[in-house]
Amino acid sequence: MTLHSLNLTGAAARFLGGIAGATMIAGLASAPAFGLEIKSSDVHPPDYPTVAAVDYMGELLDKWTNGRLTVNIFHSMQLGGEKEALEQVQLGALEMTRVSVGVVGPIVADFNAFNLPYFFRSREHMFNVVDGEIGEELLQKLAEGGLIGLGYMDAGSRSFYNTVHPVRTVEDLKGLKLRVMQNDIFVEMVNALGGNGLPIAYNELIPAMQTGVVDGAENNPPSYESGKHYEIAGFYSLTEHLMVPEILVFSKTVWDTLTPVDQQLIRNASVLAIQKERELWKAREQKSLDALAAAGIEVITDIDKGPFIEATAPVREKYGSDFADILKRAEAVGG
Repeated sequence: MTLHSLNLTGAAARFLGGIAGATMIAGLASAPAFGLEIKSSDVHPPDYPTVAAVDYMGELLDKWTNGRLTVNIFHSMQLGGEKEALEQVQLGALEMTRVSVGVVGPIVADFNAFNLPYFFRSREHMFNVVDGEIGEELLQKLAEGGLIGLGYMDAGSRSFYNTVHPVRTVEDLKGLKLRVMQNDIFVEMVNALGGNGLPIAYNELIPAMQTGVVDGAENNPPSYESGKHYEIAGFYSLTEHLMVPEILVFSKTVWDTLTPVDQQLIRNASVLAIQKERELWKAREQKSLDALAAAGIEVITDIDKGPFIEATAPVREKYGSDFADILKRAEAVGG
């Protein structure tokens, strides 16, 4: 099902909306099939939007199937980092996980178009791209890597934080050792800005900062706040250099054992869960900024992004040539 618009217009509304959608769900849920506990992983805590949304997905499936399909979410890095969870999903040892598109790029290269610095013009532009033809085409390509793409969640914008000093200019990043997701694009992005990008798993970041392996990292406000990274790295600068969506993926190995009925139920539930996550994200982002202010953290906003965009141009040029068609089509998308 195409996730063309998660305000439940378009395909989602036609499929789920009104009495016809409700009747169909009831009919699907009553169809005979085996039970399944869908184990899902997330690095974030229980109240984080992505975790809450997957929990909501489980509530829907439990309700629709009278407990035949359920979701058991392992949050707070219980199953390791995102890369490890993704590998387990590919193998079929884990049914589902929520990860950043940043760690999917090494599996399906075209996703790296979304990982280019300053690629999306705005949040509206990002949603229009990922919920449209481009996003759907990339979800389909995940099957090549043993994954079924269920859709995209919001993750806001990523910005730099560190233990050393405030960052207001590109020059302020010079020499800083900064953790990035395990993707060469992000390493080269930091290097282009004068820092030293180090690919380290999210679950290893806190000890890496505590021991000086890295001086800081980059992430969105909710991750910076909920992960308590501000307690170690107290300088947070809204460079907003990346807008990398999250992606909910299912194991193709497990998916292929499911009936078409159960596959559709899972897709239906994921549409509604993703819609909920995006709603929760807006509130959580502001809540995190308020919590940082209450903790005495100065969030630096007086940043001229022009030099950051200019400094990262070589990264977009180097990697963008591999996705010229995607970039051209995305540029034409509104937002």
